[in-house]
Amino acid sequence: MAGTLEVTEDLCWMPAGWVFDTILERVAGVLYTKDPAFAEMLLAVRTDTSGGYLDLRDMPLETLGIVLDAAHIAYSHMEREDVAGFAAPEFYAGCLTQFQQLLDILRVGQHARLQQ
Repeated sequence: MAGTLEVTEDLCWMPAGWVFDTILERVAGVLYTKDPAFAEMLLAVRTDTSGGYLDLRDMPLETLGIVLDAAHIAYSHMEREDVAGFAAPEFYAGCLTQFQQLLDILRVGQHARLQQ
């Protein structure tokens, strides 16, 4: 099962379910200090609890910026862990690639919304 995160009408991130869940958990961990309610929402949309769907299209631009910042921090943490700290080392590189794709989509989505 894949997870789905919609950022704009044209931008959607759809990784494998375990990647979706792993990355949302890591972003939520960082977000707890700035927006605990949103962090809880990220955890609530994991594939094992709700089918893995999150729609950010109507999210306030400021909140999208907070999520993007948290995602960058979470990505840096995962990158520093390196393969040895990852639960499934053989999938580490692919998960980082998917995480980078999410960052790119969030950044492009933020830019697109700023242009509106």
